[in-house]
Amino acid sequence: MAKSDKRKEKKQKNPCNCGVGKRLRTIQIRNGHTVRYIAGILNLEEDSYRRIEYGINSLSADKANILHRKLSYDLNYIIGGASMPVEQEYVADSDSRVIQMLAEVIHQLNAIEKKVEGSESGDRQNDLRK
Repeated sequence: MAKSDKRKEKKQKNPCNCGVGKRLRTIQIRNGHTVRYIAGILNLEEDSYRRIEYGINSLSADKANILHRKLSYDLNYIIGGASMPVEQEYVADSDSRVIQMLAEVIHQLNAIEKKVEGSESGDRQNDLRK
């Protein structure tokens, strides 16, 4: 295929990319961000970002990560169409940390309780000796 033929050939839109692009556009508008702003955050030309929105190009994982980390965009919604608040993504991780901390507190309380019981029994023995 000649070089001029390749230029004439339009790149086909991928239905999956179209869904991602549409949701990306929706969340961008909802958050009041402009195309120029998002393209700048992603270090892309505006045309390149628009190609993602139109479904011609796909949103790469590193660009999706930037949207999530810098702008708190909900990737569950953008990628899969399922809406879940960003805070919920970390619930499982933070729950396991809380459980670990509580287990440590319980362990420490049990150790303190044993010490207190030990000192109380020692006090009783001293009272009996008197």
